[in-house]
Amino acid sequence: MKFVIVMLVLSLSMFAQDREREELKKVMNSFASAMELIQHGILHNNIDEMNKGAKMLRTDDESFLESHGKALIRHMPENPEFAKAYAKRTGEKIRSYADSLDEQIGNRTKSYSKISATYTHILHECVGCHQKIRKR
Repeated sequence: MKFVIVMLVLSLSMFAQDREREELKKVMNSFASAMELIQHGILHNNIDEMNKGAKMLRTDDESFLESHGKALIRHMPENPEFAKAYAKRTGEKIRSYADSLDEQIGNRTKSYSKISATYTHILHECVGCHQKIRKR
């Protein structure tokens, strides 16, 4: 009987971990899609695509890093508080850059150099976070 209970608890725990991991992947895929839209918009001078991409970066659940903390911690079990804090700071920076991008896109003169530079800053934040936390 104890064996059945232990197996049930383990399977429920694994199910919860898989669900957290899948939700985190969904959010990250949304960010990747947003970045693709922005890049495509820059390359094709398509303001609408850049706007959609910037909006996607900002409108994702701002608390996703808190709600998916366990999934993030699994990538860095030796220093879980650093993982959460670093990911949270990176998320804040990305949202700030997305706001700047919105401003630059809305500007009448549309400086594609500034828009491209801001896109590059966002990409650096994404890559930096993945390098620090995933370490794979």
